[in-house]
Amino acid sequence: MKLRIAYCVSHFPYQSETYLLNQLKGLLDEGHHVTIFSLGRFKDYPKHALLEEYNLLSLTHERPTIPKNTFLRLLKALWLFIVHIQHGVYLLRTLNISRYGKYAANLQFFYDTIPYLQQQVFDIVHCQFGPNGIKALNFREIGLLKGKMLTSFHGFDVNEKDFLSWPTHYSRKGLYRDLSQACSIFTVSSQFTKQTAINLGIPAAKIEILPVGLDTQKFTRKQHNEWPNGKPIILTVARLVPFKGLEYSIRAVHAVHQEFKNLNYYILGEGAQRPALEKLIQDLKMTETIFLHGAVTQEQVLAAYNKADVFLLSSIEAPDGEVETQGLVVQEAQSMELPVIVSNAGGTPEGLLPGLSGFVVPQKDVNGLAEKLRLLLRQPELRQQMGMVGRNFVVEHFDSQVQHRKLMQLYGRLLNL
Repeated sequence: MKLRIAYCVSHFPYQSETYLLNQLKGLLDEGHHVTIFSLGRFKDYPKHALLEEYNLLSLTHERPTIPKNTFLRLLKALWLFIVHIQHGVYLLRTLNISRYGKYAANLQFFYDTIPYLQQQVFDIVHCQFGPNGIKALNFREIGLLKGKMLTSFHGFDVNEKDFLSWPTHYSRKGLYRDLSQACSIFTVSSQFTKQTAINLGIPAAKIEILPVGLDTQKFTRKQHNEWPNGKPIILTVARLVPFKGLEYSIRAVHAVHQEFKNLNYYILGEGAQRPALEKLIQDLKMTETIFLHGAVTQEQVLAAYNKADVFLLSSIEAPDGEVETQGLVVQEAQSMELPVIVSNAGGTPEGLLPGLSGFVVPQKDVNGLAEKLRLLLRQPELRQQMGMVGRNFVVEHFDSQVQHRKLMQLYGRLLNL
């Protein structure tokens, strides 16, 4: 049975959400009819190969740009109403200020609704991220977006500390109360995220663990370093933001540098903490050892995995509550046969076999990180053994095809197939 699937996302495509592309690929490969609903694309959106191969942008219905100027916003809304006059009844319902408050008054609900006018009935409505699930309830309330509904939580959307900064229309119904009634199934990436969702009132019986998958054929190691004759390479792939805990990995590498003078530590990613991290590296006199490479392409990430000996991710729970819910890069590294060292933050420890494919240390434990780094750098046989175990573990549990089969089983449950 070929399904009609509404795929509701925020901005599409988005650099750090290649797992969504893999999920869409799996659906299209089976011949399902997918319509992507998006708030728009970034000006410099990533040119991923799957976008062109599957012509995904042609399947995407984007929200029109909302003018900042109030008069222009009203004028454009009037023009859009005329263009879509055959669906005028739905657009008029978005203007119910007594029901939708500021969301209606500032015309955002009106503009958000435009992409959903052309196709209104689906077999499955799959919302990525909780806020998009809440928006979907609004569309359904005015008569659009019909179909069995499933929502996937990914992290920030179950972080209570984040809710205070959300626009009021997201929480007007009491966070996820109505969403928990409208959806028969919710997916989360880890047991950790499942528990946070339960704490917010989502019934445990409705929550299924569906980790973010990856293409393990693509993430396959092509070479093995000849170190110790060369330079040992430690690698981190992470945004330069507080919850990634990069200060602690930098200090740990500094601690082992005295024994391994010729090692290099590469950090791939960009973010607001760059100035502070650059200063820390300078203060530790490690500018010839630790390198911040900034934003990179997936091909460059793959090349870095191929050259590395150990993968390091020292995440923490940040003061604002942000924390790793899965840590997909940990699975990527293991798929590339790298032993991994991670901290026990959020759902990260669930994504490896502690003691077999890598090590888990307490958050902010610089000495613990350094101890495990020394152990792996001293023992090439252990690195190789852990790398092989990690590769097999990820192929069995995190491959995108494995996750696709799980997703199709969930769709089948929704439709009683």
